[in-house]
Amino acid sequence: MKKFDWGKGIFIAIVVFIIGVMSMVSYIISLDFYLVNNNHYEEGVQYQGTIDGKMRADSLGNPVIILFDDERVALKVMFPEEIMQKAQEGTINLYRPNDASLDRNMPIEFNAGNTQIIPMERMPKGKWILTINWTMDDKEYIEEKVVII
Repeated sequence: MKKFDWGKGIFIAIVVFIIGVMSMVSYIISLDFYLVNNNHYEEGVQYQGTIDGKMRADSLGNPVIILFDDERVALKVMFPEEIMQKAQEGTINLYRPNDASLDRNMPIEFNAGNTQIIPMERMPKGKWILTINWTMDDKEYIEEKVVII
């Protein structure tokens, strides 16, 4: 029986290292990745409007309140009276960062009361970005919150 010398140890260490690196590379290549948005250039150009809309929403005396109802597994979006009386139109967008096929858009129903309920029980658990856009006095307002189910 031969002795185990340092040459064989170095050879085994190099082989294990190469196998580990090749395994990691093949795993990373096999991962699916998604761009945050397919229209990232156009949205980047228009982002100053988004910043202005967020600042206008932040400067309101009574902000939009977003709550998660654990009992119903739903989001409650409560609009103050000022918005309910003056707003012309708006949308609610639920954006899933890692899967664009799960994104949902819905109109805001201003004449259905000041609370809009969005059921989330059929939505996959994880991170969602809730964006509320509305137009009031011919200006766009944007409220954005991260929601984790």
